[in-house]
Amino acid sequence: MDPAVLVEAIVEEMACPICMTFLREPVSIDCGHSFCQSCISGLWEVPGEFQNWGYTCPLCRAPVQPRNLRPNWQLANVVEKVRLLGLHPGTGLKGDVCEFHGEQLKMFCKEDGLVTCEACRQSPEHEAHSVVPMEDVAWEYKWKLHKALEHLRKEQEEAWKLEVGERKRAANWKADTGGNPKAEYHMGV
Repeated sequence: MDPAVLVEAIVEEMACPICMTFLREPVSIDCGHSFCQSCISGLWEVPGEFQNWGYTCPLCRAPVQPRNLRPNWQLANVVEKVRLLGLHPGTGLKGDVCEFHGEQLKMFCKEDGLVTCEACRQSPEHEAHSVVPMEDVAWEYKWKLHKALEHLRKEQEEAWKLEVGERKRAANWKADTGGNPKAEYHMGV
């Protein structure tokens, strides 16, 4: 295997499947997958009445217990060493350098949705576009992601409430019929 491809594959393994950046305080869950501790905890945050529900791995959907999160110190050490090499998930060996000009990618073209360098910014391709510093656009996108996540959490909470209601209805129905399938049949079900 080409060493560059192998290094790129290793760097990708150092990324959290949730936030897609280098793992921070990696933890392993029951199925063996690893995530940033804050990412997986945030994903499993639920209101108090739902705390007894089963949880699943976001990758393989295997049932897991949140209390079984195990810090993965070896993985944390490997991630730190890869980080010191100046490599980044999603960019492999290129890092954050423009492949055309060799300059740091510090700008973002809003029209094209591309990260660029200063030389690209001044090129005819981007001169009429809105090209802004990465820091400025990062906050804008972070806010958009926050709003989208907030909306999804509300929808998830509504889905949990519906599921709880359905589970209660099913439990009441079973209690009314005594859990006997023949009784269910005789009741016209």
